[in-house]
Amino acid sequence: MEEKPLWDPRRNEKILRLPKTNIPKAASSSDSENPGESSMSIVPPEQSKLNALASEFVPKCYLDKSVENIMSKPVQWSVQNRLKIHKEQDTQRNTISNDNAVNSRYYTQGDSNSQYANDSLDDRRLKQLITTLTNDPGQFDNLLDIFKQTLRPYFQDIIAISNVTDLLVNQAVQEQSFRYTAARLCYSVEQESPIFRAQLHTTCNRELASNPNKPGIVLFVAELYAQLYHENIYGKCLINAFKQLLQEGGDGNIKCICQALKLTGYSLEQYDKEALDDVIKLLIQSRQFVTGTALCLLDSVMVLRNAKWGYGNLSESSSSNSEEGSCWDEDEQNNVNTVFYNPDGNMLSTEETAFLAASLQSTDEYLIDTSDPDELCDPEPEMDEEIQAAFKEFVKLSKR
Repeated sequence: MEEKPLWDPRRNEKILRLPKTNIPKAASSSDSENPGESSMSIVPPEQSKLNALASEFVPKCYLDKSVENIMSKPVQWSVQNRLKIHKEQDTQRNTISNDNAVNSRYYTQGDSNSQYANDSLDDRRLKQLITTLTNDPGQFDNLLDIFKQTLRPYFQDIIAISNVTDLLVNQAVQEQSFRYTAARLCYSVEQESPIFRAQLHTTCNRELASNPNKPGIVLFVAELYAQLYHENIYGKCLINAFKQLLQEGGDGNIKCICQALKLTGYSLEQYDKEALDDVIKLLIQSRQFVTGTALCLLDSVMVLRNAKWGYGNLSESSSSNSEEGSCWDEDEQNNVNTVFYNPDGNMLSTEETAFLAASLQSTDEYLIDTSDPDELCDPEPEMDEEIQAAFKEFVKLSKR
């Protein structure tokens, strides 16, 4: 067999078949007519019937009501009608503006109340401040301005002020460490908000009548009486509360009355001595039913009142009490009769004066020192005789 060459240059090769593609009819027809031309010819786009300058299309079923109304009513050009139309327009504008003002005030107040009542940011901030002051009363000066700035937008809002007073009173009743701080907060806030002052009085009266923790609310009212200086308001509340607690009886109630009297006894006696005498008589009558620490506290209050609540002469109180009689020398008597003042200009009480006198007497032995300084330079016992003699010579030379 003859071997065929792999490639014959005289042989006519057939053109390979093209891959199947989606060719437009126009292109296929042109290709069939002109097979030598490229199969990828450009087809011109069809002409559109749309016109950018055409008029607006309006459906036949659409009818302009305004045009119909205008066409149905005849045009009136009289002066009277024009004045009437102008007045009606002014009246409508005034009515709409008044309604908007009333609605804005109503919704503004409602929004603020609802925001505060619904655990708003200011409400959470006030609660956080009260909790911080309860745990650390020393932060009062640092947090007072923040407390007032947070509460200042609500000074004219009765509902918000009522919520704040309830919050303060309840925290003061539950936490005894917050009572003094709460009274100071109330004093600072009521200077700027008369509504807060009135609401605080209302809240205290309500709590005195309904709160089951009577000792807590009574002690807080005593703090308010000592801080706010409203004798006509909180003085009557305290006297009535004392009488009510004495009627109920019990060691706890007696201790509460004694603690409140230690704080407010002097001011109450200046305000209404007769009412306080009645309370003291009832306390003396209840003494036989009291035991334990309540009895000791009651006796201390009686001694304190005999001493004019710490503002009187100690010699008078000691002479009135036979068990505690003592002899006073002339120097101590002169110190008691002398009036002393602190750096702030306030008069010192008799207890503070006696404490200062005792402290001055105790330092006399340190101010006058008659001892020989050489005695403090005793040589050590381990030194021999030569070293001791040399040390004594050194001390003598050092004095020259």
